[in-house]
Amino acid sequence: MVPVQHRSYRIDDDCIEEHTAAGVINRLLQEALKQNASDIHLEPGTEGLVIRFRCDGQLKKQAVLQSDLQNLILNRLKVMAEMDITEKRLPQDGHLAVVWQEQLYDLRISSLPLYQGEKLVLRILGQREQMMTLEQLGFSEENLKKVQTLLKMPGGMILVCGPTGSGKTTTLYSMLAALQSRGQNIVTLEDPVEYEMPGINQVQINERTGLTFARGLRSVLRQDPDIIMVGEIRDLESAEIAIRLAYTGHLVLASLHTGNAIGAVKRMVEMGIAPHLLASCLNGVVAQRLVRCSQDASVRGRIAIQEVLVCDRNVKQLISRYDNFLDAQEQIAAGYLSLAEDGRRKAEEGKTVQAELDAVLGPEL
Repeated sequence: MVPVQHRSYRIDDDCIEEHTAAGVINRLLQEALKQNASDIHLEPGTEGLVIRFRCDGQLKKQAVLQSDLQNLILNRLKVMAEMDITEKRLPQDGHLAVVWQEQLYDLRISSLPLYQGEKLVLRILGQREQMMTLEQLGFSEENLKKVQTLLKMPGGMILVCGPTGSGKTTTLYSMLAALQSRGQNIVTLEDPVEYEMPGINQVQINERTGLTFARGLRSVLRQDPDIIMVGEIRDLESAEIAIRLAYTGHLVLASLHTGNAIGAVKRMVEMGIAPHLLASCLNGVVAQRLVRCSQDASVRGRIAIQEVLVCDRNVKQLISRYDNFLDAQEQIAAGYLSLAEDGRRKAEEGKTVQAELDAVLGPEL
């Protein structure tokens, strides 16, 4: 169990104050945790406050609460998350720690002003206490061997890419777990720290206090690191520092919001990274999505589909001559198993169904 290190809100299973804001929030959080939801959406509507949970990647309507409770519930949540309840015209962010059944959960709360009123989204972290190994992530045998080879490189950069909610952080943590046996100094920069890993130096990014990814990366250089994990490359400044760390012999793991492995290379160049620098540092890219599993014709849980681009000498030469890389995209992509191909194989093995692949990747035209 993650230790409670700051003030937290304890969920009461026996709460009977069902018709108060506190009682509704208590029941709401309890139900979301029971259903293993990753997000809670509270959306103002004409009929009242609509509650939706995201479970296994899908949003499902749970309830509609009376309009007279709407402001009380939203304001109470904002107070608990140390947000400004008087500010309803601009977006805000906050966080809240809750304890349920002796387990600590960290909730990231964001507000968004809508035409109909203020909407809150609560992202639930800390649901999965068990660290997954690389072997448990669903890599095909071919892709697993590629990733294991990439992790044996003494320096350079490995990018893990995909949209929000595609399991990038889980993959990065699994990579770190595989690297722990090296006996090296591993430092991470995360927003937020989603899993506490003993033996690894984890830095919690805090934009409010000025501890940004870029500032944290600059400080890491003075900490004698061997391996650095960057939760997310967000802009040119953080990309440049990560590239410099990889260029000077550190092994850098980072996530990037792109659709596929080829897109990760293009995104880095579009950010402003010189192609020849990227070519010298980039060891490989893992792109992934999460699709719901098939199980006796019903669908429960999710598995990952992946593609792994290894930047060998030929690929590096093409990246350094970027126009050649753009011309050779299809040729490069033909050299590895694509997301769609990996998904089809898993559908053939009965691990998912084509309808789920179409929902995540889009139907094939």
